[in-house]
Amino acid sequence: MQKASRQGLGQTFTNAHKAPVFTEFFRRTNGWVAGDGALSVPLSDGRVLWLFGDSFIDCYDLATRTIPCLFQVRNTAMVHDEADLHHARTLLNSNAANRTLFQPPANTQRWFWPVSGFQQGKTVYVYLTQLKPGGGLGFEVDGHAWGKLRFPELEVAGYVELPDFNGIDFGCGFVPEADSGFTYAFGSKLDGVEGNLYVARFKTAQPEHDWTYWDGRRWSTNVRESAVVGRGAVALNVCKFGNRYVLLSSQLSLACDQGREIYASTATRPTGPFSPRRKVFTLDDVVQGHYPFFYVPAGHPEFSNDRDGLLVTYCINGYAPAIPACENGRMQPDYYRPKAIRVPLELITP
Repeated sequence: MQKASRQGLGQTFTNAHKAPVFTEFFRRTNGWVAGDGALSVPLSDGRVLWLFGDSFIDCYDLATRTIPCLFQVRNTAMVHDEADLHHARTLLNSNAANRTLFQPPANTQRWFWPVSGFQQGKTVYVYLTQLKPGGGLGFEVDGHAWGKLRFPELEVAGYVELPDFNGIDFGCGFVPEADSGFTYAFGSKLDGVEGNLYVARFKTAQPEHDWTYWDGRRWSTNVRESAVVGRGAVALNVCKFGNRYVLLSSQLSLACDQGREIYASTATRPTGPFSPRRKVFTLDDVVQGHYPFFYVPAGHPEFSNDRDGLLVTYCINGYAPAIPACENGRMQPDYYRPKAIRVPLELITP
C-alpha cells in the first residue's frame, strides 16, 4: 500500500509512486506517438532532448485511438522546453523515403538505437548501438558510434565510429563533471542473466579520443583491464542524483507476466563500489489480469528533486502472448509507450 505524509503544502512520498504528468507526456497524437527508449539529455538552453528507438510517427487515428502494427522509423528524438510538457518537436530525417533520424552511413542492412548522450558546447553527442539481423531476439549488436547533433539546431552533423570495447556497452549513462573536466561513461556486460557495471572516462571536450578505463586502482588505456564496479539485474542505467551515482536495473522480462521489479543501488564515486541493489518499485500495470513485457529503467535528474524524488521511466512492449498486440492491423499505442514513476531519495539511499 502506498504510504504518504504531508509536509507543508506539498505531499512527500516514502514509497515509489506513479508520475502521471510524465506518463501523459508520452501519450501523444502527432509527431512521435509511441515507441521505446525515453533516454533524456538536458541541454544548456533549458531544453531537454528525448531519445527513442523503434517508433511510430504521425500515425495516430483519433477515431479509433489506435496506431498501425508496424513502426515507421528505427529511431527518433523529441525536444521541448524543460518546463513545458505540452509542446514538443519530433526530430526526423528530411529524406521522405526514410525518416529515421540516425542512419548508418551507406549501410541499409544495419540500424541504430540511441541509448544515451550529453552536450559539449555546440555538439550533442548521442551514443548509438548499431544492430544487424540475427541472434535469438532477431537482432544482435554490431558496433557502436557517436551520432553528432549540431546545437542549437539539433541537426545530424555526422558519425564517429567507436572502438571495440571488449563486449562492454558504454551506453548506460554519461555523467560530465565540470570540476575535473572529465565525463564518466558507464557500461555493462552480461554475466549470465545479470549485468556487470564498468566505468570509463574521457575529457569532456574530446569525447572522440583517449578513453581510459577504471581497472580497480587506476585509469588504464586498455579496456581489457576494466574492473567491475557494480552489478545490476539487466538493462543497466546510471545517472547522478544529488551527490550520488545511481545504478538502475530491472528484473529479466522477455514476455508478459515475467519480471516486474526495478532495482537501484548507489555509490559516492563513479568508480564505486556500488551498494547491493534494492527493490524500489514493482510494476502495477495490468491489462486483463496480465503484466507487460518491460525494460529500460532510466533516471532523469533534470526533472528530479529532494521532495519528489528521482524521475524514472521504463518501457513496456505489450502483453503478448497473453494479449495479442495487433488486431485487424491496428494496436493500442499504450501497449508501446514509456511509463514514469518517482523514487524518493530515502528509498534509493536509506
